[in-house]
Amino acid sequence: MADLYYLVSVGADEASAKNPLIANSFLVELVCRRHADVLESDAIIAASDVAREVIKHHFPELRQPSFLAATRVEDVAESQAAKWNRLSCGCRAVLTPNRWTEANKGQ
Repeated sequence: MADLYYLVSVGADEASAKNPLIANSFLVELVCRRHADVLESDAIIAASDVAREVIKHHFPELRQPSFLAATRVEDVAESQAAKWNRLSCGCRAVLTPNRWTEANKGQ
């Protein structure tokens, strides 16, 4: 099985989920057979489902997003995946902060 990585942006609506200044994203790796052994279009749905589950189990203080936008990612750097949140199925995701958060870190 090849590595399947997706960047899933989350937001209250489509506009906020697609705005890199305000949307948080999850780098998702599909690992288990249920999520990874699907067609490409279904993998986007599976990645979004994994992101929803990670939010539910590991970030309960966050509201469930109303809109998720997933795109396939190639060549994931090890530094991007330092603090994985793993689901019981084996799939995992890591929060990648929005650009505004990164630009204002430490202020």
